[in-house]
Parts: sequence; C-alpha cells; structure tokens
Amino acid sequence: KDELAVLAKCIEAAEKIGCPMVGTCTGSCDPNSYINVHPENWSEKTWKLTVDGVKQVLRDTAGMKAAIGIEAQITTNIGRPKDHKRLMDDVGDPRCAVNLDPVNMMALDTYYHSTELLTECFDLLGEQILGAHAKDSYIVPDEQTVILREVAAGRGVMDYETYLVRLSRMKWPRTLLPEHVPADQLIEGAAYIRKVAAKVGVKIV
Repeated sequence: KDELAVLAKCIEAAEKIGCPMVGTCTGSCDPNSYINVHPENWSEKTWKLTVDGVKQVLRDTAGMKAAIGIEAQITTNIGRPKDHKRLMDDVGDPRCAVNLDPVNMMALDTYYHSTELLTECFDLLGEQILGAHAKDSYIVPDEQTVILREVAAGRGVMDYETYLVRLSRMKWPRTLLPEHVPADQLIEGAAYIRKVAAKVGVKIV
C-alpha cells in the first residue's frame, strides 16, 4: 500500500510538470527485491493484486492525464508484449500504458529474434507505448548456464534499425532513454544509436 501511495504522488508530480508518464514495474513477491524471481510471481493471485493495485492508483489520481508506464521485467509477471496487453485489457483504463524495454523481455527464445520481438511490441501495444529504454542484450560466452547481460546499444543483438524506425512512425515523438549502462559506455551507445538512426533516416532531436 505504501508503494501505491508513492506511485500516486509521483503521478501527481508528473501531472504538474506535464510529464505524460511515470515508469514503474509490477514487482516481485520476494520481500527483499522488486525484480527477483519468485515462485508466486506468475500466480493468478499475484496477477489480481497487480491489476487491483494499478486500478487503485488510477482511481486515486482520477482526472489527471499522466499515465502509469509499466516496464517489462522477464523475472516478473510482465515479461512479454502479451503480458502488457493483458494488463491493459484487465485494467481497462487508457492511463495504464507501457514504458517499453525490449531488453528486459530477452531470454533464449527471443535473443536471436529481437526483430520479431520489437514487431510484436509495436503491433500489439501501439500508441500505448509512451516511452522507451535504450540498451542492449549480450549472452556471456562459454558458460554452461545462461548469463544475460545489459550492455550499451550496439554491443549486443538488439535490432536498432527496427526499433528506431518503429518509434519514428508513432504519432508524437517518444523519448528513448539509456539506462543501466556503465558510464564509460554511454557515449559509445549514444553514438551507435545516432549512427543507426542516420542510416535508416530517423531524426533524433
């Protein structure tokens, strides 16, 4: 309940400055972490709590334009585009929106299929994508289990040509925000994104 109250206050602040979205994720059942894997993360009970919590915050901020932008976390119950869509449908309010992070949806089955993943995101979620994150996915080689790292754009497998083109076709400009990238990779990642944007004819302000 405390977290929901904080989220409502963040939305109130966003409303005052004309920010369209407050980004958040649905969280984990692990009491010590909001992103840890937990056996109850994918239960129907947890799904109901998620839907009820989003509805409560939207009720508490009724009349405002600022939305809740849910960010995917493969370790939680919002791990794929269809989960975003299910949540928006179950909440039934256009202010339940998406803070797009395709890297957070990466797993073995999507690692070499980022084009298909991005296409599904934009086809299914459309204008409800209010913001987006910029980073990349890299599987550490020569390991017997999967170690999937967040790295700067251009150091992994994310199809940035498709990503930038689809963002550019939206009705109004979206912010593409680098996150979870080591400081010494920020300039490199930004340069890569601008290089790809120039290649595909996408203007970055």
